[in-house]
Amino acid sequence: MKKLLLIFLISVISCTKTDRINHYINQNLSEQELLDNGFYKYQRIVYEGIVDDHKDTDLSSEPTVASKFNQVTIDVFSNVRPRKVNGIPKGPINIFKDIPENDIKGKIVTYFFRNKKLFYKSIMTHPFNNDGKKELFKTKEDIKKYYNNLKINNEEAPLERLRNHNDSIGLRVKFIINNYESYFYLSDRNEMITYYLKEKIGNEDHLTWDFYDENSLYKFVE
Repeated sequence: MKKLLLIFLISVISCTKTDRINHYINQNLSEQELLDNGFYKYQRIVYEGIVDDHKDTDLSSEPTVASKFNQVTIDVFSNVRPRKVNGIPKGPINIFKDIPENDIKGKIVTYFFRNKKLFYKSIMTHPFNNDGKKELFKTKEDIKKYYNNLKINNEEAPLERLRNHNDSIGLRVKFIINNYESYFYLSDRNEMITYYLKEKIGNEDHLTWDFYDENSLYKFVE
């Protein structure tokens, strides 16, 4: 009887786990830490290589030169639960269509792992969220104040234009936070992108939208 009670308690705890990480401080988190904090894991196998005789690292393109491509496993961890089809968990919920108004509060957080290495993180406020937690980073001074209060190293850096990046460059600023490159959109949505690897493709915001697309090819893992 005690064993059954213990199993029941463990199952209750696992079903009610909540995210206790401050994702704005750029911790280099492991997959297990994200799972332990209530994140859902999704996965997709893609191929990178030679497309039409030109080197192209756009993950949506299939290589045309079979001898010159690499198989890449993209693991994505999101605080957005999977959609269900006939009761079976599938890919991620479309954040612009299917999330109930009160289902995700505060922010949508997405971590991308490339062949088991964390390379990119996206944070944004749900577009229909009105819980009063917006307008965290409206100016550069807001960013500096936030990290200074937490005693976290932060330094503004020159802003470069990234390939295939969202072209609202007038809203973007670049900071080095905890030694990682981070881009902020100075708006009321608290958007932040962080690169954990030195080499960045430059189309990561497209990867985020592709992940949350209603036709997303990412599959729910756990």
